Amino acid sequence: MPPIMEPNDEYYSCQGQEFKAIMATLAEYPLAAKLFPSLSAEALKEHFLAYDGIRAFQSDAMFRASQYMMQQTISSFTCSGQEYLDGQPSLFISNHRDIVVDSLLLQYQLIALGLDTTHIVIGSNLYEMPLMTQLAKVNKMVGIPRVSGGKAFYNSMMQLSVLLRRLVCDHGQCVWIAQRNGRTKDGIDRTDPALVKMIARSGPDPVSALHSMHIIPLSVSYEWEPCAPQKARELCLRRQGPYTKAPGEDTQSILDGLTAFKGQVHLTVCPPLTLAEIQSLQGDPARVAALIDRRIAQGYRLFDNSRFADELLAGRPLPDTPAAHRFAQYLDQACAQYPLGPDYRQTLLSIYAGPLQNR
Repeated sequence: MPPIMEPNDEYYSCQGQEFKAIMATLAEYPLAAKLFPSLSAEALKEHFLAYDGIRAFQSDAMFRASQYMMQQTISSFTCSGQEYLDGQPSLFISNHRDIVVDSLLLQYQLIALGLDTTHIVIGSNLYEMPLMTQLAKVNKMVGIPRVSGGKAFYNSMMQLSVLLRRLVCDHGQCVWIAQRNGRTKDGIDRTDPALVKMIARSGPDPVSALHSMHIIPLSVSYEWEPCAPQKARELCLRRQGPYTKAPGEDTQSILDGLTAFKGQVHLTVCPPLTLAEIQSLQGDPARVAALIDRRIAQGYRLFDNSRFADELLAGRPLPDTPAAHRFAQYLDQACAQYPLGPDYRQTLLSIYAGPLQNR
């Protein structure tokens, strides 16, 4: 896994011979041929080698890849709050429902608006997928090791804090980071105050440090929650005892998230945190995290599935509508796939009802 950048690195980039080598490799993947069906294998390789840098590659190949995924798995994609996508150096703090798709949707929208993409902070677990190491280098992804507490965790967070400040404040870049470590699995989007604390410690004082990062919360809403049946299974098993991920489980989650049907998807670019708001909270990490949570909850677009789940959890029958029948069928299929008893059904329903209850 590529290490976290050292503070004296200008910013994460891949260029020269390394970039060309990765382009030659990516051109050989089957997906590349699907994205450019009119090109022969030789012409496809020449096309990839003609990219003069990351922005050219992302604006063409990655934009096409995003469109391909969306055409296959999303019935409609909408975005609100685009007025806040003005190219200003910013730290986007997003709710985290899918390992890859959450950040991919923002990159897609930025490219569609003619803007540069963001750097993306990802966990080291993503690098178990061989292709991801190469994609990370040409998509401005920053890998951070997964460490659990203690001095190693503190050092990792402080190093990341320095990196984020250099990218946003010194080099005028934008960065995407999830609101907490790991995906939301229970349907409740919560920002880890430790993330805000890390950012607050990167400057001379918490208020100025937070304000200078121009924090923009993001809220991604899915009609059909990516990997929801698998998330419910993991939560149930964790309640039964120690849970250890199987080899390749994260890779499978990435693939499932990319290929599973998501239905309607909405991205809300929430209003940035203002200096007055941060000052009123005295830069307190817990209170600033709660403010980000309110933005994300307000921006979350509720779909019928959340209401159906809430009705069932309350013991009320579903309406006699095609949409309700689809949700009931989905629920039955998931329970049959993972026969873990009533707890599993309740957990899966809670994942969908979470945003409604959170609102």
